[in-house]
Amino acid sequence: MADLPMPEHLQKMRDAAEKREQELIKLRDTESRTEGLKAAAEMEKAALEKEKIRAQRASGAVMPRPADPDSIILEVAMSGDSTTKLEYLIDPWLPRKQVIGFYGRGGTAKSSFVATLAAQMSEYASTLWVSTEELSDWIRVRHTKAGGIDATLLVVKAVVTKTDMTGKPIASTFNTYEHLDAAIIQAKQHADAIHDQELPRPLRFVVLDTAVALTTWGASESPNSDAGVKRLMAYLQSLCEKHGVTIAVIGHSNKGKHDDLSDSVAGSGAWVNSPRQAFIHLNDKRAKNHFVVCTVKHSLTGFFATTYSTIPIHTLATRAEGNDTVLCKVDAWPIEWDYQHARMMIDAARGEDDQSNGSGCTRTANKQKNISAIITTVLELLDEGGKVDRKAVHDRLGYEPSRRHWIDADNGLAVTHTVFATPGEHGRLYYQRN
Repeated sequence: MADLPMPEHLQKMRDAAEKREQELIKLRDTESRTEGLKAAAEMEKAALEKEKIRAQRASGAVMPRPADPDSIILEVAMSGDSTTKLEYLIDPWLPRKQVIGFYGRGGTAKSSFVATLAAQMSEYASTLWVSTEELSDWIRVRHTKAGGIDATLLVVKAVVTKTDMTGKPIASTFNTYEHLDAAIIQAKQHADAIHDQELPRPLRFVVLDTAVALTTWGASESPNSDAGVKRLMAYLQSLCEKHGVTIAVIGHSNKGKHDDLSDSVAGSGAWVNSPRQAFIHLNDKRAKNHFVVCTVKHSLTGFFATTYSTIPIHTLATRAEGNDTVLCKVDAWPIEWDYQHARMMIDAARGEDDQSNGSGCTRTANKQKNISAIITTVLELLDEGGKVDRKAVHDRLGYEPSRRHWIDADNGLAVTHTVFATPGEHGRLYYQRN
């Protein structure tokens, strides 16, 4: 018996039910896909956040949680406020509780210059020296031979673990972030224990030679990174304030000519910009073992410069031919505070003076004439008796010779006539026969 056809109205109801079922199935599939996409997006977002945190931790830049406003202490400026006077270990080179940069090419006697400062302050302060550049016994012997008092220098010897293409140390077993605070604490305890309380010589000076090799840099940091160097300088400044010490950072400078002296410092500009005071050391092309040091960051003092020379104080090796290997201290001339005179000194040392004043032969002849006139006048005044300073020479000559000619004349007086300039009152140079 054949099936009877379904009534039309029932068929329509059945078709409508099937259609609704299909739509529900399609809706559920859409919702499922949407939830899956949302879940995948959340997982990807979480993975990105984890990777960001890992990168921040690797660079030491993890962002802390915002502080409670109640934890912030504010100080209000009032007309009755006062401040303490800025103190110096050695004025104007080493202000108390500051980071100071000493930069220069190899062979400019940077370490000898800083070591001489440490020896000079040993009457009232001790020094901690951390180095990858020299042997520990060299550092210690140089200190005492330069006039440093016994037991006023403590040395941490860092072993070099990596060098760059030129052979300069760029990594060592000492990490500033990990070891410097502990080394300062240990050195302070030693200095206090060694010296009599009636004549204390507390730790006041810390030297990092060189800071690049004594610092372990983060994954995204380097000596060429502003962020990395600024973080290092901020950390060193915090140690200055915590322990009441001045920290000298010794570093290298780039090869080549630079119009701005600060640009010659190797690495990030933060090596110069971050400390309150920084110096550049330059070779003086006019005389062997002579150098010039000048400020490249002078927030505390203004621009100044001076000439210095090295003086051998201990022989490490002798040679029948060639130069001996020696440890040196330095002998510095009076400071030139006037910007124009200081710049003339620097330009002359770099061989950049008299570049446009006549032919080479004429310049050389005029220079030698002026130098000879200075030497002759100094000798005449010495023969006449009395004190002889540069002003007396200027008065006799009727004009003021340039600073660069005075430097060459002083070298000639010392070598040929054993006449030396010694600092006197008000920073004046007075000439005497040896």
